[in-house]
Amino acid sequence: MLDRSPPALFKQGVTAFVKLTICAGLSFGLMGIDRHAGVGESVRAALATALYPVQFALRQPMVWAAGMADFLQRHGDAITENQRLERALLESSLQAQRTQYLTIENQRLEALLELRAIQSNHSIAARVVAETPDTYAARVVIDKGSVDGVLAGAAVIDTQGVFGQVTTVYPFSSEVTLITDPNHATPVMNARTGTRAVLFGAQKSGPPLLEMRYVNANADVKANDVLLTSGIDGVYPPGLQVATVNELPDTLDANYSTLYCTPSARVAITREVLVVIPSQPAAPTAAETDSGGKP
Repeated sequence: MLDRSPPALFKQGVTAFVKLTICAGLSFGLMGIDRHAGVGESVRAALATALYPVQFALRQPMVWAAGMADFLQRHGDAITENQRLERALLESSLQAQRTQYLTIENQRLEALLELRAIQSNHSIAARVVAETPDTYAARVVIDKGSVDGVLAGAAVIDTQGVFGQVTTVYPFSSEVTLITDPNHATPVMNARTGTRAVLFGAQKSGPPLLEMRYVNANADVKANDVLLTSGIDGVYPPGLQVATVNELPDTLDANYSTLYCTPSARVAITREVLVVIPSQPAAPTAAETDSGGKP
C-alpha cells in the first residue's frame, strides 16, 4: 500500500484529494440549491450584463468581416449588373441606329426604283463602294461591272440628278467620273430659256460646284435657273436635272464671266446610283443586209 503522507522535508496543509472532495460537494450542493430555489438566474444575469461589453467587443471583428464580405459581394454583383445593362444599352442603341439607317436607305432605294421606272433606257442599280485615291480627280467605284452589263460611257444618276459617267469598266466593278471632276464636261440646257451650255467641274475647295465658262455678260441667265441635260451628247438622257445656278457675279467690267452652279446630285454622300445604259443602234435584219449588199 502506498504511503500518502508528505515527505518529512515539506510540510503541506490540506491534501489535493480533500480539496477535490470539498469542491465537488459544494458544486453538487449549489446545483441542487439552484435547481430548487433558482438563485442562479440572478447571478447569471449579472455576469452576462457585466461580460456583455467584452462579448460585444470580441464579436465586432467577425461582424465587420461579415459586413465587408457582404459589401464586396454586393459591389461585385452591382458592377456585373451595371456592365450587363451597359452592354444591353449599347446593343439597343446600335439596333436603333441600324433601324434608322435601314429606314433611310429603304427610302433612298424606293426613290431610286421610282426613278428607274420612268427611264426608257435599260438601267442597272449599283452601290458606291469606294473612292479612287487620286486627289486630283473626282472618281468613285461602284459594285457593278461588265458581267452585270455596265458599259464604258454610260451615264450614272441618283435620285436628285446626274451623278457622273462610267469611264473604266472591270468585270465586277467600275470607275465613275463625277460631274464635279475638273476634266468632265456635261452638255446642259437652261430649263427656263432653252439655251444650251456646257458645265465643267470647278477646281475649288469646299462644297462641290460646277462652272459654266465664258458666259456672255448679256446672256439670259438668272440665279436659281435649273440646268437640265440637253441630250445632244448621246450619253445622258435629255431632261435630267444637273445643277442650279448660284448667285450671279458682278460683270459690269467684263464681257465674259464664269458662273458657278450647285450640282443637283448629292455627289459627296450618295451611295445608291443608277447606271443608264445608252441606247444601241438596232442591228440590220438579214433582208436589209441582202438588199443593201446586192443591186
